[in-house]
Amino acid sequence: ERKLLRQTYVRNNCIFFAPNNIVMCGRGFALSMIPALKKFYANDQEGFNEAFSRHFEFFNTHACMAGLIAGLVVALEKEKAEKGTVEGGTISNIKASLMGPLAGIGDSFFFNCIRIIAAGIGIGFAQQGNILGAFIFILIYGGSYLVLKYYLLVAGYKVGTGLIDKAFSSGIIPLLTKLAGIM
Repeated sequence: ERKLLRQTYVRNNCIFFAPNNIVMCGRGFALSMIPALKKFYANDQEGFNEAFSRHFEFFNTHACMAGLIAGLVVALEKEKAEKGTVEGGTISNIKASLMGPLAGIGDSFFFNCIRIIAAGIGIGFAQQGNILGAFIFILIYGGSYLVLKYYLLVAGYKVGTGLIDKAFSSGIIPLLTKLAGIM
C-alpha cells in the first residue's frame, strides 16, 4: 500500500494538469486516482470506468489539501471495491463537501502564512545580493507543501477507512450524503 500511496502522491502533484472551467482540477484528480483504481478494479472494467468517471467530475481545492481528499478517496474506493459498503455517490459527495472548507484552510495557511514567511526570509538574503534567497524561499514554501501534502495523503488514507466505518455505524454518512447532495 505504500507504493500505491506514493504513486497517488506523485500523480496528485499534477492536480492542476489541464484545468478548465467545467471540471477545474477534475482531470488532474482523476489522473492521481488511476493507480488505486487499477489495483482495486483490476478484474472489473465496468467498475474502473465508473470510478474513473466519478473522479473526472468537478474538483477544486487547494493543491496541498487535495492530498488529504485523495487519501480519503483511495480508502473509500478500496472499501467500495472490496466490501461494497460504500456507494459511488457517497464518495463523490464526501469529496465535494470537503473541497471548499479545505481550500479555505490551505489558502489561508500556505498563501497567507507560509508564503509570506518564506518570502520575508528569502528577500532578506536577496537584498544582500545572495542567490540563496531564492533557494530558501523555494525550500521553505515548496518543501513544506510537498511534505505536508504527503503526510495529509497518508493520514487521509489511514484515518479514512476507520473514520468512515465509525461514521457508517453511527448513521452520520447517510445524513452527510443527503446534506452534500442538497448543497
